[in-house]
Amino acid sequence: MLIKSKHKIISLVVCAALLFCSFLSLAFSADATSGDTIFVKVNNGWSTSNIYCYMWKNNGGSGNENHSWPGIEMTKVSGTDNVFTYTVTDDYTKIIFNTGQGGKQTQDLTYTGNGGDGKIYDLGAGTWSQSSPTASTAPTASITPSGDNTVYLKNSAKWSTPKCYMWNSGSDNNAGWPGVNMTLVGDDVWEYTPSKTFSYCIFSDNGANQTVDLTAKYGFIYDNQTKSWSEYNPGPVKVKSYKATPSTKIYTGMEVVLSAKAESTDGAVSYRFSVNDTVLSDFSAKDSAVWTPAAAGDYTVNFDFKDSAGNEINRNLSLSVLSDSDVTAPIIKKVTPSDSSYIRKGTASAISVTAGGGKTGTNLLFYKYVIVAPSGSQNTAYYTLDNYYSFTPIEEGDYKISVFVQGSDNTTVSKTVTVTSIGGDLPTDPTDPVYKSGDVNKDGVVNIFDATYIQMYLAEFSGYTVTLELGDLNRDGVITITDVTALQRSIAEYS
Repeated sequence: MLIKSKHKIISLVVCAALLFCSFLSLAFSADATSGDTIFVKVNNGWSTSNIYCYMWKNNGGSGNENHSWPGIEMTKVSGTDNVFTYTVTDDYTKIIFNTGQGGKQTQDLTYTGNGGDGKIYDLGAGTWSQSSPTASTAPTASITPSGDNTVYLKNSAKWSTPKCYMWNSGSDNNAGWPGVNMTLVGDDVWEYTPSKTFSYCIFSDNGANQTVDLTAKYGFIYDNQTKSWSEYNPGPVKVKSYKATPSTKIYTGMEVVLSAKAESTDGAVSYRFSVNDTVLSDFSAKDSAVWTPAAAGDYTVNFDFKDSAGNEINRNLSLSVLSDSDVTAPIIKKVTPSDSSYIRKGTASAISVTAGGGKTGTNLLFYKYVIVAPSGSQNTAYYTLDNYYSFTPIEEGDYKISVFVQGSDNTTVSKTVTVTSIGGDLPTDPTDPVYKSGDVNKDGVVNIFDATYIQMYLAEFSGYTVTLELGDLNRDGVITITDVTALQRSIAEYS
């Protein structure tokens, strides 16, 4: 009897253990396993601009969710009728699909994993099913169309310091929060090209007014007012920059430099610049033009791009021109020679200034010219009534010319241009310019963007080419990261 009781107790323990194991098996099979792919079909009238997936474990709380509300933005599966996907990063049991902060959402749903009840949720039917897009149609987390490795921001909200933070995980990001400063392309469009591919990004105003966690969409532009993505360069021609210098406080008779840069997978790019209906420079390899407005008013500046295969794209800027007829402060409208021009060593060079404003007191304008040679030596400068000055460069290299214009009330403005003294013939063909060593992106200026350009070239990003003449800064016959360091040091010394 004692033996039977013992066997009975053992049997009960074994049964209890088996039951407990079965319970654990059921519990674990109900989890969404890390690496699972979730799909949702948006067919219930929701807007498909932004679809988010919020997931959490049964016990909830910080650390038990895939991200703070509204979760992670899902990626639309190409070639499908509004099907979105998300790859699970942990073992979650609960899920809510939604359209973002303050938007529409499902009730709390139970997710049972790819091996359970199914992996696509039909919003219209309110049910899970096994049917899902094939693996070949499901994109990765980030989207890269046409080889464009850049993310763009349309700064409709007028942020002062747009930044981009990108990441794959907590330890794999582009920089510490709030990320990296973005570069102005033109017309409130900003860009950032990371050195590697990241799956997610956040745009912010130097950490404030940040977006929700976004799926990185390379080649797309995010509008921080409408909070939506759209493809920025839909064709082969990729616009890299377009701008007017200056873009504000433009006065009649002031020289405005229009410049642009683009690349194409289908051949060389030509540029056309026009203001309203007047063409300043028709399609050619020349990537800049000068516009001098004669009358005050509002103008539309058009930048047209066309590659050798005939593909075209357009960008435009809206500019306002003011009259200086009653402006008190002096205004510098034009300095000749212009920035990045060339002068001949040993030959007298004339500096001329076109100025305006200064409508106060005697209405006189006074001029001063400070010239710094490549060696660092400079002239002794005094104010004069002459709006021109002559000097003879005796060194080869960059001369910095600073022009000061002062009104009769001692209000002063200045402008600095850098010209290069060379011993040979000056370039005469504007379509075949002479670029300075280090100006690898050929925008006429040597700055930190050239260092970044070399890094992109070394990382073998598509569309980045560097000639040995411009990129071999240390003259060792190859272009390496050492040249990037040399260029950065040079920029720091002369800035």
